[in-house]
Amino acid sequence: MKVIERLELNIINEIKNSLVGSYLNKIECFNDFDYMFKFSYSKAPSILISLNVKNPFFALINKRFNFNTITPFYSRLKSKLLNACLIDASLVNNDNILKLDFLKTTDTYDKVHYSLVFEIFKSNSNLILLSDGKIEDAFRFKGLDTHHPILKSMIYEAPEKFANQKEESEKDLENEKNYINSIERIFLSNKYKNVKKELKRKQKSLIKKLVKIKNDHDEAVSKLQYKDYADYFLTIMHTIKRGDSSFDFYGKEIKINNLYSPSENLNQLYKTYKKAKLTIQSTDEYIEKTEDEIAYIESVSSTFDYLNDSDYQELIDELSNKKIIKFKNHSKQKNIKCAEKPYYIVFNNVRIGFGKNAKQNNNLTFSLAGKSDYFIHNKNAHGNHVIIFDSNPTDSVIEYAMELCVFLSNQIDSEVIYTQVKTLRKGKDIGLVKLSQYESYTIKKINYDFASIVKSANRF
Repeated sequence: MKVIERLELNIINEIKNSLVGSYLNKIECFNDFDYMFKFSYSKAPSILISLNVKNPFFALINKRFNFNTITPFYSRLKSKLLNACLIDASLVNNDNILKLDFLKTTDTYDKVHYSLVFEIFKSNSNLILLSDGKIEDAFRFKGLDTHHPILKSMIYEAPEKFANQKEESEKDLENEKNYINSIERIFLSNKYKNVKKELKRKQKSLIKKLVKIKNDHDEAVSKLQYKDYADYFLTIMHTIKRGDSSFDFYGKEIKINNLYSPSENLNQLYKTYKKAKLTIQSTDEYIEKTEDEIAYIESVSSTFDYLNDSDYQELIDELSNKKIIKFKNHSKQKNIKCAEKPYYIVFNNVRIGFGKNAKQNNNLTFSLAGKSDYFIHNKNAHGNHVIIFDSNPTDSVIEYAMELCVFLSNQIDSEVIYTQVKTLRKGKDIGLVKLSQYESYTIKKINYDFASIVKSANRF
């Protein structure tokens, strides 16, 4: 089916049957490209217009969103069209151009005819507001080509129709569906872009720091041999005099300070060795700490695709408490207990819990889980705890929980740990665990739609 056929046979007919005669009582803007129009008829679908460059589309949906953003174009649309009555829907020039006609009664009881024209052309989509046929406003004041100018107060004329109309494939419809399901994620991604930006900046800084620490560590390791130099120097010190600048160590020339006495040079050799030993001890600690912080940031960054607004707020609290990032003007959430509540889903009548942050992981594993329940975690990496609330789970439940664990780590395949909760001990930080025994399995494929499953998960 061609795009135009779908618009004419499905979209326009449904608008005329379910929306014409109703009033536009709400306009929502989710980001720079997506607009929702809700009407007064109960149970009637809402109109979603997406002006995204790759795949612009028009859809009638019953989905509800609990967020909104403000753009200049949104504000202007709202001021003109809100409370207007939808009187007709049609195609323009028998092309991929949908027109919605409205009648607005002003505060002074004047009648104004508005039209909302949606030009559905990939890379050149546009949403144009007409007042009595003249261009009042536009999403883009840029026509399809030089023969199709979009200028304020001009009479609107549709662009020349293309000879070949695009066929709409099943993949196109699937892309639309996936895009609609991702609108909230796009909104949250934009709302919390500074969190991502600061995490990326912090990670880059830590990686740079790690390289320097490892270089200091390697240099210190190379200086451990100064103990051998010092021990050997002690045996030949009677042959060394002030003014000597080196000595021979089994055919290797070792530099010393010609201004020092032999005993002072001996002390300097031992001092170099002791300093190297202390540097190794301190850098080992710093390397472990820095690698843990990098792994933690990588783990946090992998969760962004399935965080909701509350999760982001809890994450900001966690990052602040861990002193990973300092957020300006950030106040802690009032409901702190909510941050500790992990999520769960039910598969084959078995509850499977998972955390989205350190507090949730800790609470899930060490407060909610029983000793005979099973713990699943990505091997050798920070990540989400997954608990099977069953002391004798079936293979299908185990496999499902392991795939969930891999999905939550934002991976396609991975090695995971599987063990009973009674084998675990708390680590030094919240959310970390120590394992005394476990089995490991490799998951090579995810067979379930965890994106939608996780999104609809319940909290304990």
